[in-house]
Amino acid sequence: MLRFLPVLMLGLAAFQAAGEEYTVYFRQGTNTAGLVRMLAPLRKAEPQSECRYVVLSDTADSMAEAINSANALKAGVEELPCLVLGDTRGVYTALPLHKLSAETLQAAKARANAPDRQQKADARNFLAQQYLLMARMTLQNPLQNETLEQCLNTCRALMEHPLATPADKQRLGFECLYPLLMRQYTNMYTGAHTPASEAKFLEAIAALETARDADRNSTIGKKAYTERERLRAARRQARTLE
Repeated sequence: MLRFLPVLMLGLAAFQAAGEEYTVYFRQGTNTAGLVRMLAPLRKAEPQSECRYVVLSDTADSMAEAINSANALKAGVEELPCLVLGDTRGVYTALPLHKLSAETLQAAKARANAPDRQQKADARNFLAQQYLLMARMTLQNPLQNETLEQCLNTCRALMEHPLATPADKQRLGFECLYPLLMRQYTNMYTGAHTPASEAKFLEAIAALETARDADRNSTIGKKAYTERERLRAARRQARTLE
């Protein structure tokens, strides 16, 4: 079971009118009457808007729920309930509902033309892609060959992403790349080592060591060191039993 980030313990409603798209994120169990009152300024400004509701639970038990959560991350929701504004180019700003008024709505709409709009969207999308990868690894376990290969490709692409910091690369390497390669090795192992399975094991070890060496003093670096020593000890013990 995958825990959502606190900001993602939400439900969703979407309004569309005149090329604009409005999405309201709110916690499951929110008083709907109170929510309608908070949305009054939007209803007044966009009387022809349509509405749909999608409720999210506090935990993700399926990829469908995880995808909805990733979309909330892409929207940049930081406070609930929250109104997200979008257009044909995607979402561009989030407005907490307790601040919603005719004036704040118009000010929020003006952000569609902000010079840093794409830059902020790229950063949110990068975060959402990482979340979705980790969600898939958790929810589709054990991963089988095709999905496993897709996850590996996604992981490597994220590690090479222009926005990936050294800390991002270390975390992805240890929490995603290494276990994904180990899963490939496990899938290949059928009771006896082959040159291919041994090569895959060594590839996984290399990923682990790279994560360890990226910053040995960080929390992840220390975890990677401990894991490497555990594998080393297990390998020694296995050889004594052969």
